[in-house]
Amino acid sequence: MELLQTPATISKIQTMSHRSLRFQIDTQENLSDEEMGKFTSLHEKFGHFCFMPDSKITEDQILNLPPLPDRPEDKKSPAQALRGVLYVYWDQRGKQGDFETFYRGYIDNIVIKIKEKLT
Repeated sequence: MELLQTPATISKIQTMSHRSLRFQIDTQENLSDEEMGKFTSLHEKFGHFCFMPDSKITEDQILNLPPLPDRPEDKKSPAQALRGVLYVYWDQRGKQGDFETFYRGYIDNIVIKIKEKLT
């Protein structure tokens, strides 16, 4: 994938848990549709962030970036996967009632059926 560059300003920095930071980056005005498309296609993607004030970053300056670590939050837990599937099921059935009520009722029924099988 190509290196994407645009003039920008770090307009806000927020400290997060686990000694991490959240950056708000404001690009300059008048990005082309192509530039906007390239950046928006990266939404929620994991990668390296490089920033160099008052200059352009050249590819040879970033060739030796360390490999990205595995992120456990990228993998859903079994409970999260089940909740996601149940949401799609609830949605396809016409969103009857609110999802939280549907979800809790469905899980309660599973628990009851498993308890019936216990000796």
